[in-house]
Amino acid sequence: MPAIPSNLTSLDFGEIKESIKSYLRTRTEFTDYDFDGSAASYLLDVLAYNTYYSAFNANMAMNEAFLESATIRDNVVKIAKQLNYTPRSIKAAKACVAFAVQTSFLGSGTTYPSTVTIPAGDVFVSAVDGQAYTFTVPQPITSMVDQQTGLATFNKTVIYQGNLLEYEYNVTDVKKRKYEIPVDNVDTDLLYVSISPNAQSEEIDTYNQITNIVNVDGTTRGYFLEETDDLRYTVIFGDGIIGRELIAGEVIRLKYVRTNGPEANGCKKFTFIGRVTDNTGRNVPAANISIATVDASQDGEAGEDVISIKYNAPRAFSAQNRAVTESDYEYVTKLVYPQAKSVTAYGGERVYPPVYGKVFVAVKTKSGAALNATTKKRIKNDLLKYSMAAIEPVIIDPTTLYIRPKTYVFFDGTSTNLSNNELASRVLGAIDDFNTQGSANRFNGRIDTSAFQTMIDQSQNSIVGNQTTMTLGLNVSGFPFGSTFTQCVDFGNAIVNPGDIGSGNSSDGVAVCSPKFSAVKSGTFYSTGYTDALLDLAVSSQQLTTNSVLSISTFVENDTSALLPVNVRDNGRGELIMVTKLDEKEVILKSGVGTVNYKTGEVCLGPINVASTPDGTSRIPVTVLLDSGNVNIGTGVDPTIFNPQVITIDYTIDGTSVPNFDPLDFTPINFDGTSINIIDYPTTVFDYPEFDTCF
Repeated sequence: MPAIPSNLTSLDFGEIKESIKSYLRTRTEFTDYDFDGSAASYLLDVLAYNTYYSAFNANMAMNEAFLESATIRDNVVKIAKQLNYTPRSIKAAKACVAFAVQTSFLGSGTTYPSTVTIPAGDVFVSAVDGQAYTFTVPQPITSMVDQQTGLATFNKTVIYQGNLLEYEYNVTDVKKRKYEIPVDNVDTDLLYVSISPNAQSEEIDTYNQITNIVNVDGTTRGYFLEETDDLRYTVIFGDGIIGRELIAGEVIRLKYVRTNGPEANGCKKFTFIGRVTDNTGRNVPAANISIATVDASQDGEAGEDVISIKYNAPRAFSAQNRAVTESDYEYVTKLVYPQAKSVTAYGGERVYPPVYGKVFVAVKTKSGAALNATTKKRIKNDLLKYSMAAIEPVIIDPTTLYIRPKTYVFFDGTSTNLSNNELASRVLGAIDDFNTQGSANRFNGRIDTSAFQTMIDQSQNSIVGNQTTMTLGLNVSGFPFGSTFTQCVDFGNAIVNPGDIGSGNSSDGVAVCSPKFSAVKSGTFYSTGYTDALLDLAVSSQQLTTNSVLSISTFVENDTSALLPVNVRDNGRGELIMVTKLDEKEVILKSGVGTVNYKTGEVCLGPINVASTPDGTSRIPVTVLLDSGNVNIGTGVDPTIFNPQVITIDYTIDGTSVPNFDPLDFTPINFDGTSINIIDYPTTVFDYPEFDTCF
């Protein structure tokens, strides 16, 4: 029996061609044939190309059949449809305006009209970065006229970016239940569906979207919504068993807003381009309308991307419109609060001490701002509609854990034409891609240094390796200025320990004088760079000579003379010390200003008295160096509320020599702002008073 090609899994053109050659050489007719130097080489190329394309297409077709491996959005949407999941559409930016309309007397009398109305349609225009956008009101708005002044006031009117469009279908076939919205980029939250008995009838029957078939029967006036190809949506009506069936001759009216989504965020100044009519049909002149902006346009979003669909579809199928498990609460919270970027939930039995009968839900918003009390209460009330009767949802703020990798990249300069800066751009681009992976949920999980390093190595062929270390940051925040306080933060990860845990150390993980690294000269060398002799010398002379494994950002301390800018570090023995710079040397001002537990990652700052901080906020960044190099998210008491933020790395690229790599070399934020910012902390977010905002 003739031999057959043994390699049936290769997707490489060269390997396929060699496999065909090997097969032909087994035949006596081609024993001494020169496949490379004859015309047969072209025939082998054709065979190899045909095999290559067939294998590639078969592999891609199989991958596109499964939700986890599919990459084309239309395919992902079709698979998600089998799980009864409809991807979120594009969202129109919304703004809030207040305006007043001055009416005139009716005829020659002394009475004003009773009402004025703004018809549905495009009524405002604004611009961002020179690009004009139209804003609309989807439904007519009516206001009463003050008969003393003739003034009609429209307070807190929400307008949406986009054009209000309408389309009609005549029902000719009652078996046809699907009707497509004929344009893309439609905000389905602003879709209005109505049915009239015929084209001449003024009777309008409004239909609502059905998201749960419980209590739906053959008379329910509702529709289902699903995404089709090219980011368009289809309205599906009932069959007489689930939802009312259409009747021949009826007219379906679709009214929708086509929008630009996030592009229109930030519009602040609005110009009225619509019309206002009073109850007698008269138009009010534009000069009689005054406008004020309450809230600039915001919350515009692009349609749900493929990564988010893959994450949410299985969880939506599992939740089945009720909240029982933790994952149910995570999905339902996103459902009732679309501005949530990431959500995690955990039962009260998982905290210490246990709190039974409660489920804690941490929400990271898309804007990064913390939820105010009103929004938390609204989310809680919405969750109660889905939760079990005895379970109370508690909405909490997530703890933001800042991750800052420090990387040295080495490459072979003879194998690439890229400059250092170009190669650095490739590396940073790969890190951006790494950072976006899993963005659908930033809670829990783990960041492995090995995976991070592999991603960098694979970003360009000339890179031969890299050295990476991870530092973590948390904020000590909310403390009172001018008052003595103590506050602890828990990193949930072991910090580099200057002593060897379990060998001469205390049971609580606070280091004592036991060597972890090799002895240097007459003293014991610690990971902080101290020796016993140097440490004693530093304490006696009040001078600090080296770096630490923990750094706390600059602030002004009340108890120091002349209100000097100070930093706080660990002394290598589990105690925090306060230092400042005098004549280019670091001097210890005070000891015993806190503790660090290297084993558990808990850092307690205080007792201290802060007079001011560089940015004026009650926030002090704390930075630590990890012991293992890997970042575990959510290993503290509340195991799931950490929200990792990977920020821009430090990088050094050198094609000829290895730089001096010191993983402990990180500089605190100086008071004058000249040094590197260890942590890119977000700006302070101020909430508008509730009576001054619509949202």
